[in-house]
Amino acid sequence: MTEGKAGRGIGTKVAVAIGIVAVLGAGGWFGFAAWSRAKVRAEVDQAFAGIRAAGSKASFTDAGFDPTDRAVTVSGIAIASADGTAAVKIARLVARGSEKPIDRRVTLEALDLDGVEVTLTGDAAQGGMVSYSLPQVMIDRYNGPMTLIAAGEGGGAYGALRVALRQLAATTAAKVTIPEARVRMAPAGAPPMEATYTNLAAEGINAGAIRSLIIDRSTAAYVLPGAAPADGQGTPAKFNLRIEGLVAAQIDTAPLLLMTQPGGPVGKAADTYGRIYGKVVTGPYVISQEGGATQGGASMLMENFAIRPSAFDAGRLAKFQALVTKPPANPSVEDSRRAAELLRDTIGGLSFSTIAVTEAYTTDKGETGHVGLIRMDGLANGVLDGFVLERADGKTTEGGTGKIGRLAVRQLDFNQLAALAAEAQSPSRTTALVLFRVISGLDIKNLEVPYGEGDAKDEPVKIGNLSLSWGGSLGVLPSYVDFALTDVSGPIRPEDGEPFTYLINAGMKRATVSLGAKAFYDVNESSLTLAPITTEVKDAFRVTIETKLSDVPQSAFSDAGSFVNELPAIGAGPVTVTLTDLGLAKLMYAQFAKAAGMSEADYREQVLSLAEAFAAEMEEGMPEMAPVGAAMVSFLRNPGTLKVTAKPKGFVPLIALASSGDPTVLLETFTFEATATAP
Repeated sequence: MTEGKAGRGIGTKVAVAIGIVAVLGAGGWFGFAAWSRAKVRAEVDQAFAGIRAAGSKASFTDAGFDPTDRAVTVSGIAIASADGTAAVKIARLVARGSEKPIDRRVTLEALDLDGVEVTLTGDAAQGGMVSYSLPQVMIDRYNGPMTLIAAGEGGGAYGALRVALRQLAATTAAKVTIPEARVRMAPAGAPPMEATYTNLAAEGINAGAIRSLIIDRSTAAYVLPGAAPADGQGTPAKFNLRIEGLVAAQIDTAPLLLMTQPGGPVGKAADTYGRIYGKVVTGPYVISQEGGATQGGASMLMENFAIRPSAFDAGRLAKFQALVTKPPANPSVEDSRRAAELLRDTIGGLSFSTIAVTEAYTTDKGETGHVGLIRMDGLANGVLDGFVLERADGKTTEGGTGKIGRLAVRQLDFNQLAALAAEAQSPSRTTALVLFRVISGLDIKNLEVPYGEGDAKDEPVKIGNLSLSWGGSLGVLPSYVDFALTDVSGPIRPEDGEPFTYLINAGMKRATVSLGAKAFYDVNESSLTLAPITTEVKDAFRVTIETKLSDVPQSAFSDAGSFVNELPAIGAGPVTVTLTDLGLAKLMYAQFAKAAGMSEADYREQVLSLAEAFAAEMEEGMPEMAPVGAAMVSFLRNPGTLKVTAKPKGFVPLIALASSGDPTVLLETFTFEATATAP
């Protein structure tokens, strides 16, 4: 059960407690100290007659008056709707310090209720039954209508809730205290959910708004719709939830009231986000599955939670509940599309600035996991600004461990995700391209995962940083991409091949690799720059490539097909390749010299002689390549940095160049420059 769901349920229950329970007997008191017991009973009779005249059933067993405390006591209260789908019982009601009613509103210093029972059936209970039990309710400085406010035309799933919210909207109170509230929800054909709330205290109730709400403890027992059994067989296992402490501030039920309007919410406000909670904070929580996993955390935070009322009308809610509780066994393409759209609209109807969980953990059959922080920021219109996970670690039953220092996702678009899900069963050639619009970036720092093979199974693979971002608004394809994978380290074996074999021969057991690539489209130049593209093996080498493609039209980014169609018109630009030695040359000289039975100095001279001879042949046969040959000799003599640049002599079609397979084409269409610098 999520924090938002738990919090919304609590708000509804407080609304029921205040709106239905707190005012039912208050209308019986027209309060003057000189009234006789008979007069009080007559007035209470009259108030209940008014309720019956409105179509409901209403009765009580006794009414009395204490002139010293100016207190009216009414016992044995029973009120039910005309169709019997909503009923309230109150064992005893005591109203103290009443003033004379004004405009059919009553003001009380205190209102105490004992033995409150609320029962809902029919549509309001999803075809089953919902019951609320409140042994004691205490309300300070109450002001509200003398009788129940009608729900308006239509009942349906929101009928009883609408009564409570309308009553709450017409009510003010300094404080409402409920030592214990018990709830049982038993929808038709589904397992029941039971919850208990201890020491509820709501302050500053005013016209549907609540300044603050405190709950000492919340517990619940439930079965998730469609949940698999913990043991893989039998009935789904029950979940148990416990939250120690909850504080909510700036609660406003007006958006919920608009949501419950008969015929569905209408008007500008119905399509506008209305804030329900300003802030909700909890203490430690635990969710345990019988025979299964246990999850928990140190705290939860939710800020500025809002809904778009039109997204949660009764009809749409019924469809969503049907999808969750009874999903199709073999969904068709149309079923998948409808489900994706329904989920998209539901998420689009929610908004918040922050939801966060601290020190979350999970344990399940010897496996453990821990996350220091889970945080989501800025959900609106189906787009989440960011998701962050920090300080995560876990352990498998075999003893393998994994860690993530930080995982961040930027701009998660649930609308695009729904579009992708809708095509999952029948994907097109361009379906995968939607992924470019699902998120706009990903960052992972300090990742460690078990290697899991051979003698090195206990050696972790580590990633210092993975960063990937893209964007642009020219079409489906992004017009810029930035990728970096740095400090990837792990165990190396001979079968990994070169250059790792040289590192192994030098006594190294692990290698560290870094990769990077950037691409950027310049609209003014119609060029696509690919630079730098980097590969580095620590203590071995680094290679950097920089190039640019010319004559790239904007239409190439419309979709994958357009890019392919435009390829024949795209030209190859200058290419620069830079090789920097980080220690590999020395390792190779030493190892080849040893294999040849020579000293390293002698072997180096032999290599230089061969290189000089090759450079001389190159200069004679291909004069334009002479700078390259000379730079190579210089690099081999004193390995540092070798830089080679090829520039096109004119327009060179990229496709023709790539498919020629003839190296002489390069010599005919490009000029070459090369330099070598010492380390």
